Amino acid sequence: MAGGILSLDLGRMTGWAVANRSAISAWPAGRFLLGRTPQRPTILCGTFTIGPTGLPHGEYYDRFAKWLDDMLTVHGPDAVVFEAAIPHHGGQEAARRAFGKIAVVDLLCHRRGVKAVREVANNTVKKAFTGNGRAEKPAMIAACHERGWNPPDHNAADGCAILECGVRVLKHGETL
Repeated sequence: MAGGILSLDLGRMTGWAVANRSAISAWPAGRFLLGRTPQRPTILCGTFTIGPTGLPHGEYYDRFAKWLDDMLTVHGPDAVVFEAAIPHHGGQEAARRAFGKIAVVDLLCHRRGVKAVREVANNTVKKAFTGNGRAEKPAMIAACHERGWNPPDHNAADGCAILECGVRVLKHGETL
């Protein structure tokens, strides 16, 4: 599948979603309103667990890089959108790992020629997807179900939400 958008929720359990080029072209503009706007196209989503807590940094980044490289090979996205890291959320170790993963995303996208690499803030994603910038995990999953998507967990649901934000910004030129 060439083209499309890959989205990433960059936690230890990395939520992801991908829409191919035909899904993107069929994607309607604007915020989804249950019963008032067209259903969203079919997407793929899931969760990748990088490894157990406490992995050495090099191994942690290597596992993530191998997985992401595979995703870029299989899906061949034109764009990658990811949730911005919250610098002090979870402490110094979590921040180091989060920013390291962002560097891996930037590096691999550069190597693959993916020109559109975008970052979107957590509260912006939640507000655009549910109408509430402080939406909890169950609300994010429910919003996916309203769109006809069935993420396996809240990490994948976040990946779906980031994907929708990416489509709205990159395809429709919306400001979220």
